[in-house]
Amino acid sequence: MYSLLLLFLLPATLGLAVPRAGRVTSADERIIGGFASASGEYPYIVSLNLTLPGGTGLCGGTLITDRVVVTAAHCVIDPELGTLLSAKSILVGVGSQNLRQQHYVRALEVHAHPSFQLPVSSSDIALVVIEPVHASNGVKAAAIYAGHIPPMTRLTAVGWGMTSPTGGFSSVPNSLQETELVVGSQEDCSEFVSGYESSDGPQICTENKLLLGKDTCQGDSGTGVFITVDGKRYLAGLTSYGANLLGDPTCALDDGFGVYTRISYFRSFIDSVAVPAKKNTAQDESHKQLNQEEEEEEEGEEEGEEDVQDEGDEEVD
Repeated sequence: MYSLLLLFLLPATLGLAVPRAGRVTSADERIIGGFASASGEYPYIVSLNLTLPGGTGLCGGTLITDRVVVTAAHCVIDPELGTLLSAKSILVGVGSQNLRQQHYVRALEVHAHPSFQLPVSSSDIALVVIEPVHASNGVKAAAIYAGHIPPMTRLTAVGWGMTSPTGGFSSVPNSLQETELVVGSQEDCSEFVSGYESSDGPQICTENKLLLGKDTCQGDSGTGVFITVDGKRYLAGLTSYGANLLGDPTCALDDGFGVYTRISYFRSFIDSVAVPAKKNTAQDESHKQLNQEEEEEEEGEEEGEEDVQDEGDEEVD
């Protein structure tokens, strides 16, 4: 059995779904062996707060423009019906790495990759179009990495997933956590991921044995995985699923693997949503500017009329 890393009702996810009764299933997992990220270090990371038929769910995502969030497709699919969640079912938390300090913006559109299928798919990527957010100290778009990612490359994964293998929902942190991962070999990863050739394809594969005690898990689904090149951090992937060769989904097993969607591989899908969204933003700004100019002209005309009236009053006097 795989474990997709959403805190979700799915037995095969790395996201976090919390049933209304407050229970968390045994398949729920979390970032293991990590630590709290420094405040403001990841201004592009957002939370996805989901309303589901069986309760509420938590995933992560990353801003790649001022109004487009990239996340995992399995985060935005109804686990019972297998259908796309409506935009009104998603609130996006922005502006802080502390969940309690975020403010929320509405989702306007939801787009899952057309090839994605539950429970496991190489095209585990989705885009959520939101109300535009303006750059500030707490909000920024991430740059996507399109370079080569060879075996033994170190990556940094972040998320709000559970921090204890046995802590349950009570171990979900408010502060964003991060941990290191190491890209596995083609030989090992191809045993776990059918057809795997390299991390330059649709998926990045990491091996727990290369850095023991560190892993992503339930609650971390859809959150960014980053690579640092020449001192600059780039968005390379997003958390999808994990297990070992026997199908045990327990996180941080010494013989476990993690699979992350390689974002740059899906550039055409991203552009199909992000480019129209960018045009809409430009149109919104143009309309806003036009309305502002019209308001200023109207104010000017009103002031002119007042001046003329004042002059007329003086002549009468």
